[in-house]
Amino acid sequence: MDRIDVEPLFDSEYFVDLLSFSTPAVWDDIWSASTAPAYRVNSASLDCCDLMLQQEFRFRKQLPHGLAFKFRLFQNEEKERQDFFYQMELEKKLGRGVSVSLFGEPTYRKEDSDIGFGLAYEPVPAFKASARRTFVDFNFNQRGSTTQRYAAKPATDELALELTPGDGWKATAALMLDHPLRREIPDDARTFSYRRTNLALGLRQDLADRWSRWLSYSYDFEAKGDLYNPASASKTSVTSRRQVHRVAAAVEGALSPRDRLEAGQGFLLRAARSDYANAPDEGLFYRRWEAQPYARWRRELKPWLVSELAGFLAFGEKRQRGANKGGTLYNGLAEAKLGAGADFVFGPSGRIGVYGTFDLDTPGKPWDGGAIRAMFLF
Repeated sequence: MDRIDVEPLFDSEYFVDLLSFSTPAVWDDIWSASTAPAYRVNSASLDCCDLMLQQEFRFRKQLPHGLAFKFRLFQNEEKERQDFFYQMELEKKLGRGVSVSLFGEPTYRKEDSDIGFGLAYEPVPAFKASARRTFVDFNFNQRGSTTQRYAAKPATDELALELTPGDGWKATAALMLDHPLRREIPDDARTFSYRRTNLALGLRQDLADRWSRWLSYSYDFEAKGDLYNPASASKTSVTSRRQVHRVAAAVEGALSPRDRLEAGQGFLLRAARSDYANAPDEGLFYRRWEAQPYARWRRELKPWLVSELAGFLAFGEKRQRGANKGGTLYNGLAEAKLGAGADFVFGPSGRIGVYGTFDLDTPGKPWDGGAIRAMFLF
């Protein structure tokens, strides 16, 4: 609700910044392969005032009678989204590969609490399907502390499918639907609306020669709106819609007993528009595409120290035009960055990485931000 149109926040190097600060595939593989309680964090400087912050903690405890307790904390904050939640879950196996779960997020103000139900089916290790429904702010209207209320209550549906047919192959699909909501704010004569759809597809193969390759695609649609009745000079009704397509392909593996290489190619396509009900000439259309090749070379210097040297490129185009006036603004994109850093490894259960990025296309200002990340398996 804080900001409807986020497109002006993204400068020419924003998305390649996110790529350069992303965790290496080696880190992600260790995280995915472990079933132990674990914590990881990745923080990076986006500019003078904003920090990209990603952190996750997960815990699972097997209980008697086919029960399991799970806890997960997840945070992902950058300029486009600021997500933070923690979730407690109780899962019960019913037999024949079927399990059900009850989960939720309790909060101090009961109006902000979530509750949900899940169903999973895993008849064999090579096949798993699940469906979940979350009732967001489920008792907001009954236990609200303000005059605000939902005219259309929020809910999220999640569907997931995982296949591992053999020969190192793994295919995943996930669909998330944030159902349309309408939140009334009478004190401001305001109505906020929101809906979102996210689809993610992945295909990976782990090869016998210690290499892996993968291909992924994601689609994200979001619509938000603020309606003021009556509108005024300081309270303008605005709606925003965006669609984002992402494709990525990469390979990763050992060049030698001490060296590893990760190389990939990403592609981003964004289309968005913002419209103003009482000022139609102020509406804006946005369109942006980027190709993002990259490579990371990692070398084990000591059993407790691993260096990384990486290159990140981005080239494409950024367009903006008015809905009913003015011409189209074209901005070509060409960014080149060098990343360097080191991981301090504390055995198989922990590591801390310190990284920096350098802007190769702006010689007068080479420093382009630092990042610190850590991961611990308990």
